[in-house]
Amino acid sequence: MRSLRFALIAVAAVAACTTKDARRSDTAAPAAATLAGTPNADAAAVRQAIDAANTKFSAAAVQGDTATLAALYDNDAVMMMANAPAARGHDAIAKSFAGMGAAMKLSAIKLQTQDVIVSGDYAIETGAYDLTGQPLAKGAKPSK
Repeated sequence: MRSLRFALIAVAAVAACTTKDARRSDTAAPAAATLAGTPNADAAAVRQAIDAANTKFSAAAVQGDTATLAALYDNDAVMMMANAPAARGHDAIAKSFAGMGAAMKLSAIKLQTQDVIVSGDYAIETGAYDLTGQPLAKGAKPSK
């Protein structure tokens, strides 16, 4: 169950690249909506898109809809879960979700965005999650 928690953190995270000059030296307070020295992007629109994706992700995870979960990732995506090799590409990500679905039935998941940083074409989301699930017996099928 512990690795599933870490997997869901990895799945919910949006990774991005920043330059050395754009990095913040203080991390005690939430970051500003944009990074220093970058053009202002519509951070509110980015936040709405992330919230919508998180809502879709949560609903699909509870329903055990691994196809919808995998569809949230592009063909060039890389999903990194704890204690597992990186899943590269849509097919590998779909297979990872299928494995998680076979191991546990989620009854609730809540993803909460705490901070969004926007820099050009990239966005970084940090947040928290709360999930409730039941491990499945080996060979058992999740009920929908």
